[in-house]
Amino acid sequence: MSGRGFRPPDPATTAHRAYRLLARGRPAAAEPAADPVAGPIADLAADPVAAVASGLDVPEDQARAGMEWLGERRLLAPDGGGVALPEQAVLDVLAQASGGLGRMAEEVERWRSTVSDLADLVCVHRERPSGAPTGFESERVDVLRFTDRAALRRWLDDRALLNRRDAVAMHPALAPNDVLRESLKVDLGLLKRGVGFRMLVSRTAARRPGAAAYLSALEKGGGQVRVADAIPLRLLVLDGSVVVTPGPDGEPPCDVVIRSDVVGRCLLAAFDHLWVGAEKYATFVGAGGDRDEELTAVHVRLLRALATGAKDEAIARQLGCSERTLRRLVAQTLEALGVRSRFAAGAKAAQLGLLD
Repeated sequence: MSGRGFRPPDPATTAHRAYRLLARGRPAAAEPAADPVAGPIADLAADPVAAVASGLDVPEDQARAGMEWLGERRLLAPDGGGVALPEQAVLDVLAQASGGLGRMAEEVERWRSTVSDLADLVCVHRERPSGAPTGFESERVDVLRFTDRAALRRWLDDRALLNRRDAVAMHPALAPNDVLRESLKVDLGLLKRGVGFRMLVSRTAARRPGAAAYLSALEKGGGQVRVADAIPLRLLVLDGSVVVTPGPDGEPPCDVVIRSDVVGRCLLAAFDHLWVGAEKYATFVGAGGDRDEELTAVHVRLLRALATGAKDEAIARQLGCSERTLRRLVAQTLEALGVRSRFAAGAKAAQLGLLD
């Protein structure tokens, strides 16, 4: 047939007719066929498509589309000699899909729970108070307080799975090495998903034992690291609107999570200002920043010994060195920490968590 507006028959329509034909052994046209098939289709097993095309008086490609429709729905008998009952087809489909559906249901439930948790936390909206002048806009900000650092890390790990935009962080001091190792897994996961990650660290933090392994791995994974003389505060910004920073002084100490586009943009601007003037980590390393001035395990042992108030002679015996070598180690430690006195070194070491 040719002509404008011709539309090929729907495969489902052909499939329904083919099913009735195969089930009854006669044509299943809307109107009685001129030459009904008197008995079973003899050549069905040899060439089922040709047999159905002949029985329905339709082109073979139309018959093939109908047969494929039946096959996809498990309505053809496995031996090719007829059709399966719809009830059996339903059972077959459910049996095959039950495993996959179960896994999908678990995944859907996990994401539903995640979205529900996030929805409970997100309550940011803008409103114009009555009587406020034109151009005035306020924002309600959601703030979470974490007094347990481990709980905060778990929350951040879950939140990182949904992060889609760039993340930035700056640290005046780095976490203990075991925490850095766990954080590195999450950070590299972000980078593998195409999320950009920039980190600013202080020179003192970059020289800390174990810092080089973490920072180098971060850069190798695609992150960007720069080093600054001083970092004003610990800060993490995810998706441009989720801000994590230490809370106000008080008991117990806490960290706060702030959800706000405005706060996020302001802190990102401050971060970018520091980023422009900071030194690339590769340059810092090339200049010997993590070698000649790095705090080694011996320097940390020295700091811990100094914190006990022990005299130089006792500390030298503890470290297995002479008092002259001890004085040299003290000078290296002061230089690495950027301080001028042993008292200041002790305070800085405590701030960096080196005395734990």
